[in-house]
Amino acid sequence: MPAVITANLPVFLIILPLIAAFILPTIARRQRLQENLLLVVGSLGLLGAGYLVYLVMHGGISSVYQMGGWPAPWGIELQVDNLASFFLLVVALIILPVFLYSRRNMAEEVGSREKVARFYVLILLLIGALAGMALTNDLFNVYVLVEVATISCVGLVSSRNHPLSAEAAFRYLILATFGSALILGGIGFIYIITGHLNMGFAAQELVQVWQYRPHVVWMALIFLLAGFGIKAALFPLHLWLPDAHFIAPTPASALLSGLAVKGYLICLFKFFYRVAGPFLLQELAIDKIMKWAGLLGIVLASLMAIRQDELKRRLAFSTVAQIGYLFLGASLMNTRGLSGTFFYLASHAVIKSALFLSAGMMISVTGKKKVSQLAGIGKKMPVTTAVFTIASLGLVGVPLFSGFVGKWYLLLGALDSGDFLSALVIIAGSVLCAAYLFPVVRLAYFEPAEIKEAQDPGIPQKLALVFLAVLVVLLGVMPGIVLELANRAALDLLTP
Repeated sequence: MPAVITANLPVFLIILPLIAAFILPTIARRQRLQENLLLVVGSLGLLGAGYLVYLVMHGGISSVYQMGGWPAPWGIELQVDNLASFFLLVVALIILPVFLYSRRNMAEEVGSREKVARFYVLILLLIGALAGMALTNDLFNVYVLVEVATISCVGLVSSRNHPLSAEAAFRYLILATFGSALILGGIGFIYIITGHLNMGFAAQELVQVWQYRPHVVWMALIFLLAGFGIKAALFPLHLWLPDAHFIAPTPASALLSGLAVKGYLICLFKFFYRVAGPFLLQELAIDKIMKWAGLLGIVLASLMAIRQDELKRRLAFSTVAQIGYLFLGASLMNTRGLSGTFFYLASHAVIKSALFLSAGMMISVTGKKKVSQLAGIGKKMPVTTAVFTIASLGLVGVPLFSGFVGKWYLLLGALDSGDFLSALVIIAGSVLCAAYLFPVVRLAYFEPAEIKEAQDPGIPQKLALVFLAVLVVLLGVMPGIVLELANRAALDLLTP
């Protein structure tokens, strides 16, 4: 790539979807042109994220990008490191198939072609916010970008042409606003005691002053944990998620579960590891709170998922359970545990996007929302059901699928810490996951067909589903670059 693009690549990845969001309303009546613009944005984003990963891993780009040339602590910094490039790659890998899936497939779900354009604008704003959340090294800019992402997500939930969409979006908005207030309070506490908004400067100062104001630091970290816990649907702060994911249009459900909640987790990890550091997390027992929240989430949310007969609601509770794995892994405080957390984050993003897109297609084609009504769907929609099955095997953690690699490293991390209870819950979580996903597969393939007319979707939707299914297998068989990048990101955060 030209030197100018390479030098400014981090900013390009943030502003590309934002510029597209500005342009898209001007072509609101040109559906094909809108869809082509989205594919261009998705393709350029994947190319740029992949090239950024290459540059980061080979030292070909500066680790700090100064906005406007103003150095910290006065200017705003973008931190171009392993964690940022890792999450940008995850975002790019999910966005492209979601855009493919949406082609000529959204008017029925959102109500009209004009509303489709608004729906796409919200997705583009969410992508730009997620890219900024991955790269920013400024505390207040994290808050601003989190708010942009939250408002976009609320808009995506409300965009469904359904009588309950406004109610689900309003509940989401109220709880997310409370979470935002807690996040802003946590940032305020850190700023008061350190005098800095730059993460690097705040971390240096916090090491010096925390002993004089330990209660303030503890309050700041608890506020951040609770605020981001609400937004990321950490059990029992997940009350908004089941209705939001169930009601939202299918691509929005995939993005909410696959990317949005992960963006909030990336921000939380930055605060906890980059600003506070592992020592303070252990000294103030924040790691124990994360551990028990994760353990309870894995078990109790899985039990709730088993009880759900509506397919998308079952997948929504599954997301709450899988978020528990990520908090549990982050609490282990060792390299294998944290690298397993990051790899599982990427794996879950791909798997849950595949599950929601395939489930949404089954529901759209058949009109059946309940698991018990989908008997024999495997014979009518073989490609869609095969993708759902592959993603289910990945989420359970069957070897040769991506979920196994992440859970294996989480298990090794728990054993490295001597935490046998966590290791047991990681295994039990896989059994419970099988208990709520495998019955869907059994009904689809081994029960008499109750659905008379159904068929697989068009070529763009098939390509999107197959792309995600192939990723689930590739990440399980050849984790390679993604696992190395996750390991490097973990080492960066754990090294003072």
